[in-house]
Amino acid sequence: MADVFISYKKEDSASAERVAAALREEGFSVWWDNELTPRMAWDAMLEREIGQAAAVVVLWTPRSVQSEWVRTEAHYGQDHGKLVPALIENCELPIAFMLRQTVTLTDWKGNRADRNWRKFLTWIADLTAHAASTSGAPGAGGAAANPYRDVVARLPSGAPVVDGAFVNASTPAGTAFRDSDGLPVMRILAKGEFLLGSPTSDRDRSSTEEPQRRVEIPRPFAIGVFPVIGAQYRKVMGGDLDPKEQRKKPGLLGWFGGKTSASADVAVSRDPDTPITHVSYDDAEVFVERLSAATGERYRIPSEAEWEYACRAGSRSRYSCGDSISGTQARFGTTEGPVAPGAYPPNAFGLYDMHGNVREWTADVWHESYDFTPLDGSPATQGHSAMRVVRGGSWSDDAVLLRSAARMRATPTSRVGMIGFRVVRELA
Repeated sequence: MADVFISYKKEDSASAERVAAALREEGFSVWWDNELTPRMAWDAMLEREIGQAAAVVVLWTPRSVQSEWVRTEAHYGQDHGKLVPALIENCELPIAFMLRQTVTLTDWKGNRADRNWRKFLTWIADLTAHAASTSGAPGAGGAAANPYRDVVARLPSGAPVVDGAFVNASTPAGTAFRDSDGLPVMRILAKGEFLLGSPTSDRDRSSTEEPQRRVEIPRPFAIGVFPVIGAQYRKVMGGDLDPKEQRKKPGLLGWFGGKTSASADVAVSRDPDTPITHVSYDDAEVFVERLSAATGERYRIPSEAEWEYACRAGSRSRYSCGDSISGTQARFGTTEGPVAPGAYPPNAFGLYDMHGNVREWTADVWHESYDFTPLDGSPATQGHSAMRVVRGGSWSDDAVLLRSAARMRATPTSRVGMIGFRVVRELA
């Protein structure tokens, strides 16, 4: 069994041999068909080797994209979650693989320190480590295990934050990363299932939190470790909000469901280290569009299901920390505004302020129940409601609105002092 199976077109043998030799120098075992003879049952051997390999490396060139065999092997690798596509000559990729992350090695000359080559090695190392593991997906500490990743920062917990350029669809769940200095720190969550909504046993259950539905999150995704802070917002947007909008402090009651323990007419800090507030859903959408354009990655607002999955972090209790919550675990029930993220303990997924501090926009259109909520983790976008779902509770809310299942709503143009947002990045 080899670590790496290389798929290529015969006319590209020299390039395949160069890649194979370099991978062996890095300590990976490699199989490619240069030693096959006409007498061998080559189709059976190919099938066996590609099935046993931890990673299927496909070398895209103008010739290989026309090869039925290469495309078939690429589909096999993709279907089995072990495809590592590498562009070694400029060409138009097959349409089925255009949306896949692809490592560009068109200018690689064999330099082992080359950034794109290290991205390539990182991906292969993730797959080989996963294939060798018998204990499931690594947790938060798994980020530093890959020797090809750069640690660029540390979280309040001490966990490493790695360079987002070395993150891919096979990077272990629990890995924290950022795509550039000053941008949101993200953490990868594994795919999984959970119960959306409140059980009948919850004394504070609202009719809008039912019926409970089992939702499947079908693929890993990355979500912000913290809500977006002021400095990050200004870095991406190129400035602050309109000062006139900053002075608008509309009342809460009538816009949101549930209880509140403080007036909306409270000064909201513009500290660059605290979560950005007075941002509408429309503002948040512009932010993720600009962030995506700046990084070349696909950022978006989380769906309501993704948000609750991230908040619960595997729990079924009222809060991720149990059936009650205190002032040592979250920011709520105060008139003093939000605080910098990291002041309270993270949940089991390593995410901060999923309860309290600021409410957070989600991508779902408001419905009075979960009857229209998709079961695949995607947002509910159908309907005629003018509202979007808001989650998490804020610094001014009572504990009941901080519950993992608690739902609120606001019009997409609302800018108020207790709503912020966090972002999701897709993993191609």
